[in-house]
Parts: sequence; structure tokens; C-alpha cells
Amino acid sequence: MKSTLVSLGRLGFTLMEMMVVLVIIGILSTYFIVSVPEWIDKGNMTASEQNMKRIYMTLTDYKTGKNNVWPRDEGIKFVLRPWHDKIFEHTPQAANMYFSPSLPFEELVSEEEEITIVEYLDDWDNISPGYTSYAGFTTGGDSDVRRKLRKSSGSTTIVSDGEWIHRSAMIYMRGDGAVARYQAIDIEAMTGIEYESEDFFVPGPGCGIPEFETVSND
Repeated sequence: MKSTLVSLGRLGFTLMEMMVVLVIIGILSTYFIVSVPEWIDKGNMTASEQNMKRIYMTLTDYKTGKNNVWPRDEGIKFVLRPWHDKIFEHTPQAANMYFSPSLPFEELVSEEEEITIVEYLDDWDNISPGYTSYAGFTTGGDSDVRRKLRKSSGSTTIVSDGEWIHRSAMIYMRGDGAVARYQAIDIEAMTGIEYESEDFFVPGPGCGIPEFETVSND
């Protein structure tokens, strides 16, 4: 009987074993705390890429009905022209393609403003800088830029994140529908702006990065 009790006693944890388990839990907790924001960021970037692909489909449908001509609007209105012309049904689900999880619709309207996402996008006359999460094609006053889009769409950016909203990179899409990521470390090297600083990178003519010179969130 005595030997049986001793054997059963050994089934429990010793103080040293408990300390080892706690240390392991601590290490894993630290890893997850550090990794979770990165995982969320990657998920949001993937969502933005999917949004841009959906936006591209609406622009393609628009061109099909306009003799293969891109919208004449610039900036945000370039992106929203298919919405304005009701190329597709205006539903909250469709409206969400214009907003990144990193900069959702709810963050672009005041808490006092009682308006739905569909009503918000339907208000064409009040569209202003930063109205959606994404920037749209702009010539910046240079007619050659639009000519380049028409003749070489695969080398011209037509949609991008409206500002530096992701930690790892900025998402952008060219006129042939190809989506890419411009890494944060490269943005910092090109502009001298750090992600955590009070300054923030905004795409547009004169921004300093060729891939974002042909879009604007105005």
C-alpha cells in the first residue's frame, strides 16, 4: 500500500516543473501578443487586395458600356463612377468594397452622423478628400498620364490605399487589374517618413514614389 501511495504522489507536478510550465506559457503569450497585430495587418491587406479586384470588375463593366473608355473623373470619383452610374445594385455588401478593414466606413463618419454606408456613397456632390479608404486614378493635370493609361494600362496605377493604413505595406492596383504591395521599409527609404511618426504618407502627384504618383484620395 505504501509503495502505491508513493507512486501516485509522483503523478503530480513538482515546483520546478510548475515553474518550467509557467515560463513556457509566458514565452508563448509574448509570441502571440507580438504576432497578433502582424496577423491582423496581413489579413487586412489581403482584404484590401480583394476589394481592389472587385473595384476593378466594376470599372471593367463600366468600360464595356462606354466603348472601352475609362471614367473621366479623377481621384475618388474615378473609383466611384461605376457606383454613381449604378452599374450594379447598391447594397451595403457592395458598398463595403470601397472601405478597408484598416480604415472602415465607421471611422470616416462622425458618431453624430446618422447615415448608412449606401446613403454615404450616394451623396456624390459631397464627396471630398479621404471619402473612402482608397485613392483613385488622377492625371495631376498631365494629359500624357491618361494617354499612358489608355495605351499601357499595365504600367499605370489606378487604385491604391488612400494613405498609409497598413503596418507592413501599401496596396495598389494597376490598370490591368494586377494588385501589388509596396513594402513599408521601401516607403520609409523613399520618403523619409516613419510609420510610427506623426507624419503620414499620402499618395498623389509629387508624393515621391512613382507607383503612387497617378492616384489621389481627393
